Amino acid sequence: MKKLKIQKLGRPVIPSSKEFKQNSPIYIPLFFADPTKKRQIVWELQLEDGLRDTGNVQRNRVNLPSLPVGKHQLTLIVGKPMLALGHKIYQCELTISE
Repeated sequence: MKKLKIQKLGRPVIPSSKEFKQNSPIYIPLFFADPTKKRQIVWELQLEDGLRDTGNVQRNRVNLPSLPVGKHQLTLIVGKPMLALGHKIYQCELTISE
């Protein structure tokens, strides 16, 4: 009888959702199998009210100022080493409460 191979899934690059309190800074570490590998990472934040902001990720983490109460969508675009050479997209729903 053949043994089934069980593939272990690694830690996600970014969680699918994260909660923070209002008036607190947002800090989200990113997890890569090889954190020393060169890659270009940009983020886009869409607030619940439709406003958008963008920026670059530095040192494998996303740092944002405090956000208004609500549900917001954070999108990461990760390229190796340039976005034009192929990329992956990751999303995280940010919930900000009082």
